[in-house]
Amino acid sequence: MRLVKTCLLVTGALWSSVIATHAQSTTGTITGRIADTQELAVPGVTVTVTSASLQGTRSTVSSETGDYVVPLLPPGTYTITFDLTGFAKVVKTTSLAPTQVLPVDAILGPAAIQQDVLVAASSAQVLTRTALVATDFRQDLIAALPTNRDINASLLLAPSVHPTGPGGGYSIGGSMSFENLFMVNGVAVTDNVRGQAYDLYIEDAIQQTTIATAGISAEYGRFSGGVVNVITKSGGNSFSGSLRNTLVNDKWRTLTPFEDITIEADPAHKDTRVDVTVPTYEYTLGGAVLRDRLWFFAAGRNQRQESGRALVGTNLPYTFESRQSRYEGKATYSAIVNHRVQGSFIRSFDEQVNQSQNPATAMDLASLFTAKRPMNLFTVEYSGVMSPAFFVEARFSVRNETLEDVGARATDLVNGTLLVDREGRRFWSPTFCGVCGAEERDGQDLFLKGTYFLSSRGVGSHTMTFGYDGYNNRRYANNHQSGSDYRILNVNSIIRDTDITAQFIGDGATLIQWQPIFVTSEGTNFRTHSAFYSDNWRVSDRVTAVLGLRYDHNDAVDSSGMLVAKGNSWSPRLGMVVDPRGDQQWTISGSVAKYVGALANTVANAASAAGNADAYQFVYLGPDVNADTSGVLTSTAEGIRQVFDWFNANGGASRPTVLAIPVGVTPIIGDDLESPSAWEYAGGISRQVGNRAAVRADVTYRDYGNFYAQRTDISTGRVIDTRAQAPASVRGHSYDLTVIENTDLLTRQYAGLGLQANYRFGVRANAGATYTLARAWGNVDGETGAGPSASAALQYPEYKRAGWNYPDGDLSIDQRHRARLWLNYGLPAVSGLTLSVMQILESGVPYGAMSNAGVNPRPYVTNPGYLSPPVGTGTLYYFTARDAFRTEGQRRTDLAVSYARSVKGLRGLQFFGQLQVLNVFDDFQLCACGAPTVFKDGGAMNSTFIDQAVRTSVTNAALRAFDPFTTTPVENVNWARGPNFGRALNRLAYTTPRTLRLTFGVRF
Repeated sequence: MRLVKTCLLVTGALWSSVIATHAQSTTGTITGRIADTQELAVPGVTVTVTSASLQGTRSTVSSETGDYVVPLLPPGTYTITFDLTGFAKVVKTTSLAPTQVLPVDAILGPAAIQQDVLVAASSAQVLTRTALVATDFRQDLIAALPTNRDINASLLLAPSVHPTGPGGGYSIGGSMSFENLFMVNGVAVTDNVRGQAYDLYIEDAIQQTTIATAGISAEYGRFSGGVVNVITKSGGNSFSGSLRNTLVNDKWRTLTPFEDITIEADPAHKDTRVDVTVPTYEYTLGGAVLRDRLWFFAAGRNQRQESGRALVGTNLPYTFESRQSRYEGKATYSAIVNHRVQGSFIRSFDEQVNQSQNPATAMDLASLFTAKRPMNLFTVEYSGVMSPAFFVEARFSVRNETLEDVGARATDLVNGTLLVDREGRRFWSPTFCGVCGAEERDGQDLFLKGTYFLSSRGVGSHTMTFGYDGYNNRRYANNHQSGSDYRILNVNSIIRDTDITAQFIGDGATLIQWQPIFVTSEGTNFRTHSAFYSDNWRVSDRVTAVLGLRYDHNDAVDSSGMLVAKGNSWSPRLGMVVDPRGDQQWTISGSVAKYVGALANTVANAASAAGNADAYQFVYLGPDVNADTSGVLTSTAEGIRQVFDWFNANGGASRPTVLAIPVGVTPIIGDDLESPSAWEYAGGISRQVGNRAAVRADVTYRDYGNFYAQRTDISTGRVIDTRAQAPASVRGHSYDLTVIENTDLLTRQYAGLGLQANYRFGVRANAGATYTLARAWGNVDGETGAGPSASAALQYPEYKRAGWNYPDGDLSIDQRHRARLWLNYGLPAVSGLTLSVMQILESGVPYGAMSNAGVNPRPYVTNPGYLSPPVGTGTLYYFTARDAFRTEGQRRTDLAVSYARSVKGLRGLQFFGQLQVLNVFDDFQLCACGAPTVFKDGGAMNSTFIDQAVRTSVTNAALRAFDPFTTTPVENVNWARGPNFGRALNRLAYTTPRTLRLTFGVRF
């Protein structure tokens, strides 16, 4: 109901003001210069563009300098006709990508036979003659290759894109994985918390996906990584549609080395795969209600996933289910020539059975839960030609997501308390609370854009764009971390067969953590107001300059209603494109740009007491429970009861704390919190080889800065908890004050060479390749699997040293080599039969031997006046270089065999089928890049799938304490790698095994 009311109000406002609201543009522009055979400008030429993607035709007339521009064109294949009495008509055909400014020049000769020129029409379009570094993947290529046809399939093919962030998130150009801008039809669909892409699309409804990695226009903001735009179909004058069924079965894959070993070691558990054939149904339908006036498009998808997983530690198999449905409806109306209104609605619903906070740390079935996630996206947009020189665009969108039943189903102390063992694994009760209220993550976009074309002999040709970009990131959440708001840390887990029993030892290592929420959330409103200007200036026939500037103003209100950020940022964007020979073949480009990311909701809202949990840690010093692991064990429920009996009998929450984070007291947000940013320097060279091939090479360097950090030092002072809502046990306590702010004392840099090429052998065959040579280095990763994080490097500086607390080295996202090569070949002997092969070659990612409970610095520092200086359980120590180890690189060959057959007498009707074989040769590497289900391709790297447990003197009494300021710790004396360090924790640590997938259907 909330969405319906919002949509009605917005739609009314839209029509009354003849404008719409936000997102970035999805249209492209065709521009160029027309000259005669003597290279003199030809004014008055009628330029007409037509396309199946365009309602009607668009035309303009070249200026006195021979320049022309046709903006607001939906992406697609275009025919451009140049016509002037007395000259030969010239017809060119070319492909236009979303947001692309495509130069198409023409030479008119004396009246003669019409000239037809095919410029280029590749399924993986390399964008040449532009400073924008991007690749445009058409969905027909993605569907022909052995992929799952979603946004991930395109991202994994693109250069300068590394799936190496936490949980396999995408780092583009060395960014943190939450710093990218993901869009569907120009509307932001980036998750409010972790910054990942929502899957608000149906795969068969996708038309193309454009991935921009450098030289990005000032029109785009709220990112410092890359811009990814998925465009869905819009119908057309001809009726078209499809019906597809994709079959997968968890049994249609081989076993990984991890599964082979665990089955051999534990035959009782045998095979974890689920032998169920799961269909995924998709349909699309589009056409015209009124030719060139009113088009419609509809699509749907329904899937019920079932795949096998295994619990950590016990290897107990269980079945993960995901029941998904998605629907899209779109209407495009052009009541007046050159004016278009488009509205769309996308709905998604996903119910996940046996989900967990992290499958890599879930030890028992009690850690699993069933969660629901309804989501929808409403968009309405307008574009119009006001005059031959002035054009406008506008868009409005509302996105709503609700997370329901995520976490524990009980809130009592026994059944609602989460247990975390000394290896960081979780059991007994789920993380979060599933009965404490739903979470809402919403977004609203507002975008207004004008384009003005100025062309005269005095000033040259200028295509100037300017506009307003407004975005509101809203989150409503009461973020309970467990059902009871308690968790017990550093518990020993006793595993007998598939049963886990907790051992509680009163040795000081086990901690009781209380995380109460005292104030309910009002919901955040993190608004960004932006203005932009960009001038595409054709200086001469051989030189084009792009001059841009963007202004961003944060207006962020946290979940308690407090204004926490109001900073301003300016982002210049400069680019140059040179055609050295003037023949539209070779292009040299360069750009300098500053990108400013979106303000991270979880960071800027971290000081609000509303909806956020305090954190208090107490040392358990009570009686041992299950000290004799070989005897009769006390049940976990009874053990938890005994722990809390001791805790409550000995002061409970009034006991001394080893860690206290009273949210709303400390930390606080600094006065000038700003969004992180990056400076980028890029240069490249490209070559268009006739109408068959294109190749491009780009070098990119980025220097990131303005990082989020927590600062606690003598200058920040102390603060007293005077909150009326706080319990008496903590009210009145003093704390060291922490300030969340920006810092440039940390470093993060990226340098990369990106190559991309494609070649069409003819109608039956095409090939393509992308390659990235890169390095990412510095001393801040800046994120975890939970999303953005503020660095603790500036907290209690007297108790740390950079060399062991935040050392320089290759960052966790670093991936030196990354290549994708593909070939599509239509067999001449069998009409309609196509073989597609893709080769994957890439390096691994680094990790070091480190522990968040690495060393206790207190005995070796004279306290300068802190109330709670760092303790061993909260001090990070790198025992090796941060890049001392690396996962293995992935080498994999995938194959697809496709067959399509048209039905005689039924024009356009075609039956099709495809067999995919991933990892044809069943090669395995310890790459941490396995696919979580048979529905996915795999390839995203998550090094947490490889054991990195380190034992320290803080967590293990057998190891000797050491002075971190004067002593280099010795392995197996002061610290030790865990017994399984560097080994697989689950099957996802290995390359996706040989997997079969089958799809078939009909289209017309």
